[in-house]
Amino acid sequence: MSNISSMSRESKKRQLRRQIVPSSPGPAGPGAGRDEEDSHEVVQRAHRKVIRRRLKILLIFLVIAAVCMAVVYQFSQYHQYEGYQVSWEKELTSQTEGQTDSSFCGYKAFGGGILRYTRDGMSFLDHRGNVIWNQSYEMKSPIVSVNGNYAVVADRQGTGLYICSPDGCQGQAATLLPIMGAAVSAGGVAAVMESDSSASYVFMYRNDGTTLQISIKSLLENDGYPVDISLSPSGNQLAASFLYLEQGMLKCKIVFYNFGVGQSQADRVVGIIFPEDLNDSLVARIRFLDEDHVAAFSDGGIFFISTRVETEPTPGEPVLLEEEIRSICYSPEYAAVITDTTEGEDPYRLLVYDGSGNKKVEKTFNFPYTDFSIDGDAIFLYNDDSCQIYNMKGTLKFAGTFDFTISGMLKGKLPGNFLVLGPQNIREIRLN
Repeated sequence: MSNISSMSRESKKRQLRRQIVPSSPGPAGPGAGRDEEDSHEVVQRAHRKVIRRRLKILLIFLVIAAVCMAVVYQFSQYHQYEGYQVSWEKELTSQTEGQTDSSFCGYKAFGGGILRYTRDGMSFLDHRGNVIWNQSYEMKSPIVSVNGNYAVVADRQGTGLYICSPDGCQGQAATLLPIMGAAVSAGGVAAVMESDSSASYVFMYRNDGTTLQISIKSLLENDGYPVDISLSPSGNQLAASFLYLEQGMLKCKIVFYNFGVGQSQADRVVGIIFPEDLNDSLVARIRFLDEDHVAAFSDGGIFFISTRVETEPTPGEPVLLEEEIRSICYSPEYAAVITDTTEGEDPYRLLVYDGSGNKKVEKTFNFPYTDFSIDGDAIFLYNDDSCQIYNMKGTLKFAGTFDFTISGMLKGKLPGNFLVLGPQNIREIRLN
């Protein structure tokens, strides 16, 4: 009896406990799946909200960055600097052994540095004006051709030539006939134009100065008189301009030779650009800008020739100029001329084209220049003591004067830095 009473009391306690403390629903209880789905949706919505917020921040950042870049670009392209400060200056008199001021000839950008050449010798300088090496010689009229990391220095009307790289003089040679012109490839192969009373010759030399068993002979009576030659960077292609008489009229043609695919052709000739393609102009200077583009400078304009197909040199649309051409210059990317003008107050006009003949710059100016050059995207006009610097937008970036004779100008290693080259000193300036 007491056991039954005890069990009854325990049963009542359990019932009372269930009424006071509600039981938690188990994992498989009613509505459990729906609660889990609701919780997952809440998490997904929160995650999407965070993603949208981050994307908005990223978009705002990109817009701000684009605006800043546009402002910087506009500033760099169109801002004109008013002055400069001298970063450093180097006197070359004590470093260029045996090279006197009176024998100085000029500078060439070469091999990541500067080639300074005189009638007494040449020096290779780095972009801080330090002399890396000197090479002495004696030449009456040195001419220089540069292609990448090689240069050839030859004595016009003489017989000596030197082939050099940034590491020093790699070879030298003496010709049997007077030198009329010289060119070099980016691999150091040199082509030297020589002539006698009845014929002209192009002889090829290795970079160590030894003769290659390759030569081109042109009879003056039949083929004409060679005016200029140029080698492509690979050294496989050579272009030469010739003057000749036809029915008492002076004509010009450009002959293309190929030492690779042209070996099976007569005299290695793979193409000839005739007078009708040159508008009867006389081509005085011809240059391979790169392996696929040739610029031919004439008295009537510039002719751009594609050598993309090595066996078929193809002339493009000519740039014909009515005004007198006063100066020319070229770089691996551009060909440029300065002409007279017939309208307006400015007496000169600057025209710059890329290798395909597309006009990049047209600008009139009245600066009394004596020479001009291009280095990268910078155009330099200069005379004895002053200069103007333009970019490829035709914007005048700087105009200033110096207290020494200017022989050339180049870009410095940093943006806004330029090298001003004098006969016996180099100065780096920073525009401000």
